[in-house]
Parts: sequence; C-alpha cells; structure tokens
Amino acid sequence: MSTPRVERERSSGIGNTGPGNDHGGESIATRSEHVATAGPAGSHPYRLVTVRRRTVARAEVGNVSPSRRGPQQLRKYGLLYLLVLIVIFFSILIPSSFATVSNMQSMMTGAAPQALVALGVMLPLVVQQYDLSVGYTATMASLITIGLMSRDGWSVWLAIIVGIAVSLVIGAVNGALIAYGRLNSLVVTLGTGSLLTGIALLYSGGQLISSGIPDAFTNLGQGKLFGLPLPFVYTIIGFLIAWYILSFRVSGRHLYAIGGNEEAALLAGVHVKRLTFLALTCGALAAGLGGIVQSTRVGSADATSLTSLLLPAFAAAFLSITVIRPGHFNVWGTLIAVYIVSIGSTGMFMLGAPTYVQPVFNGVVLIIAIALFTITNRRNRHV
Repeated sequence: MSTPRVERERSSGIGNTGPGNDHGGESIATRSEHVATAGPAGSHPYRLVTVRRRTVARAEVGNVSPSRRGPQQLRKYGLLYLLVLIVIFFSILIPSSFATVSNMQSMMTGAAPQALVALGVMLPLVVQQYDLSVGYTATMASLITIGLMSRDGWSVWLAIIVGIAVSLVIGAVNGALIAYGRLNSLVVTLGTGSLLTGIALLYSGGQLISSGIPDAFTNLGQGKLFGLPLPFVYTIIGFLIAWYILSFRVSGRHLYAIGGNEEAALLAGVHVKRLTFLALTCGALAAGLGGIVQSTRVGSADATSLTSLLLPAFAAAFLSITVIRPGHFNVWGTLIAVYIVSIGSTGMFMLGAPTYVQPVFNGVVLIIAIALFTITNRRNRHV
C-alpha cells in the first residue's frame, strides 16, 4: 500500500463511520480483522476500516441492478408493510370497533409504555449487552412515583423526578458492574431484577397503590396534543432523541462500533467502558420513563404488573434488525415492531380470542425475532 493511500485513509476519521451512514457493505468486525493482519505498520486500524468499508459499500450500491432494488426495499421496509397489512386486515374484519379514531388513539396510548421499555432493551443490545431488568426498573420507577404522591403527599413533578432518578441509579449500578466490573450482563441484570422485585413488594406491601393521586398527574397520561395521546407524544420524543444520537452523533456511531467488534473499537481509541456504561444507564432511564408513563395512564402502580413487558420488549428489539437498517438494532424498527405486536394482540382480542393468546403470541414473536437475528448475523459473517 503506497504512502498517499495511507494518508487518505488517515484523513477519513472515526466520526464518519458506523451504522449512522447507510452505505451497507461489510461489517466493522470483518473489516477490522482484514486490516489488523494486512495493514501497514503504524497505521490506525479503525481508520483503515472506515475507508475500506465505505469503498466497498459504494461499489455495491452503485452496482445494484433494478431487478434487485425491489427485494432490497422489501427487506428494508417489510415490517412496516406488515404493520399496514395488519391494520387493514383487522379494519376489514371488524370495521365498527377496530377502524375507529378512538380505538386507534387507544392503541397508540396502550403501546407507549411498551415502546419505551423496548427502547430500554435496544440501547444495551447495540453494544451487545442484555438488560433483563428493564421490566423491574419500569415497575420500580412507577411504584416510587405513585407512592410518593399517594402516601407522602409529594408534588407531581418532584415525585416524577425521583422516579426518574431511581431508574438512573438502577442503570448506573448495572452499567458499573457490567462495563467496569466486566461481569456477565445476563447474570447481573437477572439478579438486579430479582432484587428489585423484593424491594417493590416490600415498599407496596403487595398491594395496589392508587389513592390520593392528583388529577394533574393522570392528566399527563390522559390528555391529547393536536389529537395525539400524550403518552404517544412522549414516546415519539424519546425515540427521536435516541435516533438522533445513534444516527448523527459520533458517540452513537461509537456505540455501534462497540457492538460490531469491541476489541477493534478499543484499539481505535473508543471509550468502550464509558459508552457501555452509558448505554445501560440510558436504557434503564427509558424503561423507567415507560413505567411512569404507564402510571399516568392508569393512576396507580403495583409490584408486578409491568414485569410482563420484558418479553415483548425483547421481541420488538430483535425484530428491529429486520427493518429500516437491516442487520442493526435500530430505533424506528423497534417502534414499528412494538406496534405490530400491540395491534396484533388488540385485533385478536376484539375477534374474541381467549386471554392466553397474548402470551403465546408474544412468545412466538420473540422466537421468530431471535431466529431472524441469528440468520442475519450468519449472513453478515459470510459477506
């Protein structure tokens, strides 16, 4: 490799890489292995990765024939098309009850807490970490917020701030143990979830807390903005913030680099431990907000009701790799998947399906999502 070539590669910079740039091409992990063995002495591995990845991607994009664009578009937006088809399907079957403005608003509201918890799952997955405590974090944030207002007479916003702070503390503890302590994320977050369950039962006495909740609090979950339910508005704001960071900020691209190949990212100067810590902390924050949003909808909280959000959240996060940015956990894919699961469940209930159908449906969706994730990973490794 000639000297001018090396200089061009060095000038590309780490900030121009990562899934935020939708060029396709080979994965960071594959490219870093090539460069580590073939790169010239003294060159920067990650920057070499950048140029090679971008060069291959442009060649691939430029050579796509019209006959292949259709399947590529179907792969990229297939889940979105499926969402539209599900809405049309149930609207035809039960037009008098499903295809109504009130029902659409109800589904937007009902899936909002689930979407925020799913976002809490997706953020750690970007750096290849698993947070099994998100449902318990949502429960704890909800319970503390409601309890402070109901039992101690705290103001609405002060109680919400404390609920958010509790979520951040939980995420920070998980993040410190996993990122700096190098402990297994599955074991740590499973233990955290069990601990939080005990604390929640102790705090609530195993009872539903619902008395003395101010109307100002429930209005935050039952009002509308330009015809859109407020919980849905909060969810969109949260997803927009996450999308902006992951797609347009260098820190977001570094997160994807860690998930692609942690060792290569570390060699490139990425702050792996710090960003992993932040991913887990922000994931817990999103889950906690989901729990608080749920409390604003119903005006109550208990020690177990939100733990059931865990499996659908994982299903949505893993399904996100099949849409918008295939092969990568992504924000909008997660949101689309959440509403597919939610609208599918709502439609089946309206058709008279028994209550056991929802957990069965969620389990099947999760298995399909994991299978698609595995297939996509194998395909990327062979590119």
